[in-house]
Order: sequence, then structure tokens, then C-alpha cells
Amino acid sequence: MKAKIIISAFLLLIIIANFYFLTSKPDIFTQAKVKLSRIDGSTSYLGRLNLWRLLVQNNDWQNASLLESQLSQDQVASYKQNFQPQQLQKKLSDLQKNPNKNTDDYLEIARTQTILGVSTQSAESIKKAHQLDPIRSDVDRLFYQTTQ
Repeated sequence: MKAKIIISAFLLLIIIANFYFLTSKPDIFTQAKVKLSRIDGSTSYLGRLNLWRLLVQNNDWQNASLLESQLSQDQVASYKQNFQPQQLQKKLSDLQKNPNKNTDDYLEIARTQTILGVSTQSAESIKKAHQLDPIRSDVDRLFYQTTQ
């Protein structure tokens, strides 16, 4: 009997602690879902947009597509252009086809390669940008960050 009371008290303590941490410091998914459930239209929209972006950043395009119809299509298209793997691959091939690449082109190639997860190729693109413009401070900083 005494053991049951101790176990019940321990379980109750764990439940209270979980509830406290969930409400005091919620994770970003919980924060987005709470905003999504608000009655206020602008807060609800921001919650939906944040949840969509979190799903996209976690490469969960299938669940993100369920929220797209309730979002501004301009924002969705812009974000897809900059982060959807198919769009990035197309953008990367278009940039690489250009025979007269400048420093900004190589930096954009490096950014796209980084998002696609090909960091060794990204480092090579940064090196090429540094060869073209070794004086430019942002390129110089990136070059030394990738070579160390």
C-alpha cells in the first residue's frame, strides 16, 4: 500500500514537471501550433506560416503542402524558390551553365550547395569567389572560415 502511494506521488510529480516545462518553455513547433489555434486572424496566420516554414526546414514538404492553400501564394512561391530542393537544383544548374560567373554568382552557388547539403562543393565555390575577389571582406571571411 505504501509503495503504491510513493509510485503514484512520483508519477504525479513527473506529470506536473512535464506540464510546467511544456507551458513555460515550449518548443518552436508548440509555439507555432498555439498561435495557429488563436482566434485572432493575424496571429493565426503567423502561426500557420511559422508551422509551414518549420515543416519545410525539416524537409517535410508533404505535410507543408497541406497548409499552403491557407497561406499567401507569393510567400510560398518565394520560399519554395529559395529552399525547395527541386527549385534549388534547377537554380544551381542555371547558375553553373553561365560561362562568365562573377563573385556574386559563386557565392550564390555556394549558398545553394550548402542548403542542398554538398558542403565540399560549396567550399570549392567559395574558393573560386575568393580567387576572383580576394579583397572583398565577406568573401575573405567565408574563405578563411571554410579553409580552417
